[in-house]
Amino acid sequence: MRAEDKNIVDVAKKPVQLYHHGPLGRVLQRFLHECGERQDFDLVALEQLWLRAAAHDPAIGLHLFSQFSRQDWHVLACLGFYAPNAAESTACWVRYQRLASSLDAVDQVERDDLLGVSIRVHSAEVLERYLVEHYMTMAVTQLNAAAERQLIPARVCLRHPEPAYWAEYQPLLGEQLEFGAAYNQLWFRRADLLHPNPGANQGMFELVCFELDRRLAQQRRFGGTAGQVSEHLREGMLRGELLALESIADLLHLSPRTLRRRLQEQDLNFRQLLDLVRAELDQYLSLQGLTRAQVGERLGYGDTAAYLHARKRWAAD
Repeated sequence: MRAEDKNIVDVAKKPVQLYHHGPLGRVLQRFLHECGERQDFDLVALEQLWLRAAAHDPAIGLHLFSQFSRQDWHVLACLGFYAPNAAESTACWVRYQRLASSLDAVDQVERDDLLGVSIRVHSAEVLERYLVEHYMTMAVTQLNAAAERQLIPARVCLRHPEPAYWAEYQPLLGEQLEFGAAYNQLWFRRADLLHPNPGANQGMFELVCFELDRRLAQQRRFGGTAGQVSEHLREGMLRGELLALESIADLLHLSPRTLRRRLQEQDLNFRQLLDLVRAELDQYLSLQGLTRAQVGERLGYGDTAAYLHARKRWAAD
């Protein structure tokens, strides 16, 4: 036997395709006067949208949020109006950001009399700059709206080099800007963040947090094989594609029989897992402004009646 006959060829794993969900891509298209029905954009498509927008406005990362209507705001922004203060709003951003995007991570940071957030974006440098500018502008705008007063950051650290339009940061983000920093960080004076919000409503705040905690727990519920299957199902449905068990088995380099056995070891079957992911995405997609017909189609139902019947079943479970 030849030596090369003993070599084992590893099958290259297909990389997980990351998508940005929610209204960002649609608002960019609206800014560009482009038509499209897409609800989710992969990193390549999103970067191209930002670059085309930057050809019209180099500081588009700072300006895009002004193009968002209140209907475009995420539920986390609405939660900020009920929060006791801006400190609680930023804590909720850290706690629930996974529900808004899987492309970035937000961590809370503190130092002396300062509180802030650190933002990590999993993308190329050019897209990271646009997204960080957008997230910081969005965060400060929303905090100001809930506080009904102007909160100027005490310090802003940005990983990208100083752009030619750096002066446009100052009206909203203040003058304490550090470009070429090690991290993307947004800092506020602790006392400013602890000032009570005029529209605070503890009952509504707890109610929305309870629902978001439930969704977060559902999203994190599965580990092992069930977690991998649910992630593939989730990503497929967000693209408008309903993956069969056989397709997912192929992505995981397993036989369908082995995949079924591993799910059974976790006291689950494929249908149960599919229903759980559908129930999770049903609420997520509804919050993005999709109609019932659009949500049902995205979840793989041939008609709205079948989708509405399934919703009743999920509620009963």
